[in-house]
Amino acid sequence: MFPEGNVCSTFMFLLLLTTGAPAEKICSVHSKHEVHMGSSFQIYCIFRKECNKLVFQDEVLLKHSSLNSTTVIMSIVNLTRSTTFTCKCQHEPEPCGTDIIPGYPPAVPQNLTCIQQGEFGKVNCTWKIGWETHVKTTSHLWVHGSPPVRFESVAVHDGANSALFAVSGRQTNFSVWVHANNSLGSQNSTILSFNLNKIVKPQSPNITKVECSSRKCQLYTDNAQKMQVVEIQYKEKEKSWNPVLFKNTNSTTSWTVPSLNPYSTYIFEVRWKLGPTRGLWSEWTRIEGMTDEEAPVTMLDVWYTEDLTRTVSKSFQLYWKELNNSEARGKIQRYMVTVSEKGISNETAVVGKKFSVSCFPCNVSISARNSKGQSPARLIQLQPIAFLPYKVSHTPVNNHSVALSWPRPASADTVTEFLVEWFPVGKMQELQWIRVKRHLNTIHITGLQPAMCYKGAVVYLHSSGTKKANFSKISTWQTAPLQSPVPSINVQGEKVEVKWSEIPPAKRGGCLEKYTIYLSGSAGKINIYNVPHPQREVTIGDLTLGQKYKLWVSAWTSAGESPAENHRQFKPKPSRETLDEKHVLFLFLLGGIIFFTCLCLLCLCQLPSVHRRLSGCCHCLMPSIVPDPANSKWAKECASEEGEMKLQLHLSDSSMSEEEPNTVEVEEFPQETFSKGETVSTEETLHPGKLQAESSPYHTNIPSSYLKSFSNESSSSDTTQASRSTDITVDYISTHGVTSGQEDEDEDDDVYECDDGGESEHKAFEFFPCPKSPFLQPLISIGGKLTLDSVKIDCSDLLDCV
Repeated sequence: MFPEGNVCSTFMFLLLLTTGAPAEKICSVHSKHEVHMGSSFQIYCIFRKECNKLVFQDEVLLKHSSLNSTTVIMSIVNLTRSTTFTCKCQHEPEPCGTDIIPGYPPAVPQNLTCIQQGEFGKVNCTWKIGWETHVKTTSHLWVHGSPPVRFESVAVHDGANSALFAVSGRQTNFSVWVHANNSLGSQNSTILSFNLNKIVKPQSPNITKVECSSRKCQLYTDNAQKMQVVEIQYKEKEKSWNPVLFKNTNSTTSWTVPSLNPYSTYIFEVRWKLGPTRGLWSEWTRIEGMTDEEAPVTMLDVWYTEDLTRTVSKSFQLYWKELNNSEARGKIQRYMVTVSEKGISNETAVVGKKFSVSCFPCNVSISARNSKGQSPARLIQLQPIAFLPYKVSHTPVNNHSVALSWPRPASADTVTEFLVEWFPVGKMQELQWIRVKRHLNTIHITGLQPAMCYKGAVVYLHSSGTKKANFSKISTWQTAPLQSPVPSINVQGEKVEVKWSEIPPAKRGGCLEKYTIYLSGSAGKINIYNVPHPQREVTIGDLTLGQKYKLWVSAWTSAGESPAENHRQFKPKPSRETLDEKHVLFLFLLGGIIFFTCLCLLCLCQLPSVHRRLSGCCHCLMPSIVPDPANSKWAKECASEEGEMKLQLHLSDSSMSEEEPNTVEVEEFPQETFSKGETVSTEETLHPGKLQAESSPYHTNIPSSYLKSFSNESSSSDTTQASRSTDITVDYISTHGVTSGQEDEDEDDDVYECDDGGESEHKAFEFFPCPKSPFLQPLISIGGKLTLDSVKIDCSDLLDCV
């Protein structure tokens, strides 16, 4: 039995069975190459020999059924994409196959229109082909006639075709239609009938030039013949079109467009047609033109700020906004600024949009000038602006806008107008402002940059003066600063002075609130110092000399902290100035301590009790054996011999030679007994108070004696005259004699002398000097005569020298 299928498929199958497959191939595939989208059908593979048969769909093995020993059949259901079917023997490399494409029959052609290109041109017809068929489809334009004429179509653009045909003879009425066809079906469009007068489309206008004054432009053409209707539309850039319709004659060569703005660029488009009811509109022709200038008629919007850093003289900065094209009516070449002070006016030409004025009080007028004239002058009376303690509230609206609100004035003075000014922090030159009517107290300021910090003020404009309420830290949204400040350090001994630069405004992330200084020591401890914005320097003390430190600075916004970067390392060292100051201070303190110590000791020495204690201390420092003249050899011989004894004293005389020194003969006499109540002169005794001292060991045992000297009568005599009689004048050994002579170096003579250069003062011992003080009287007072009993010295007498 034959498989089910349509009649055409069965017929083709039987025909193949009778004719056989091509000799050069092992097998062949029989099926339609184009089928309806989503249809089901059968495919036959016919083999020329017995083999193990395989069938693939896009390289995927399919199940199949055998019709006979050489034919297999596959049933395909709902095919929706292009596919390839392949048949082959298992051990044969050469396959056979076919491609099958699903598609649609053509749609009915739509939107058939025809236009004659020019009064004597060809007719061009265009139409839409409808949906995509996915298979090869052809379209033809048929023109009614006897017989109908078919014209091939060409693709114009996606989904559209067109065809041209020429007009022959005087035929003016036509009927046309489109026939679309593919392997799956065909379709015809509706018939379009037309007259050439209805479809004729003239050539586009040729505009040769445009001439403009300040308020109108005139357009010229060279091909307006036979055109009865002309349409011109015009606009300024970024604005809407304004149409103007003109009725034309054969002699018309230009058209005037009125009511234009001065110094403005306009775009003109022109089209036409043969008559009000004849033909179609031509294509648009575009051209540009610019109107001429006029003198400005609008006053400048001017504002000013006071320079608060100037304290000697008032200084103001004037700002003004540029006029727009419709206001300027030309290119502004310069601004004329006239300053009037004390009846004197000075005019200055300014190119920019700001000007500095140093006067008070004074009036300033500003006007804009172009090539045609000057605008009306704006008069400003410069006066200081007082500050109000009002709080200005703000609320972000979006990334580029903020809503501001402020309180109404409490005073009875009527506000004529409000003015809101603002600028990026650190960029006063970018000052902007907007004027607000007096009955409003809110405004939206726009054009702000995200992550940028702004400050400004609301200005209350009164008829009697000007006041403002400041605001700051305005930002649409904030982020952490993208960059940290760059610090510079100056180490001064145990202190370090830190300064840092401002972060660029684009890197701040909004409004800065504070700075943080991190100081890390070698031990790893980090000290943190916070500094409010806008302060940018700080001094850190109590550093350890010789220790390594690392320092960096970060900035903060309400959204976070900047990254840790720009580290600086340093090691504090003592400065030379610090060392010098310390040395000078140390020496000054040391000298002061020594001076006051000596002064206190000298003052204490004036007290008797202190004097005795110091004497006792000095007594301990004296040698343990003190020579006593009373126990000397000379004193003993004097005691054993009752008679007189000669004592030779060497007198110091520069005229005497060392070989024959001069001598003085001395005779000892017994001490006279003093009657009770008789006193001894200080000229005859060494220390009168000690004569009666009971503590002397020689007071009762050895009688006191004195020495008398015999003067030399002649320096050249070899003999010494001595006199034992009491008639001879007795001279006591004077202090000068002893002082002028040299110290006797004889071992047996233990005589010690005390002399400080005066006639009445003597040295007790060479090793124990007699001190002289500006606060003390001489401790030893000796008369001009010396007796032997006065030479008796004990330790207490010695310490009296102190």
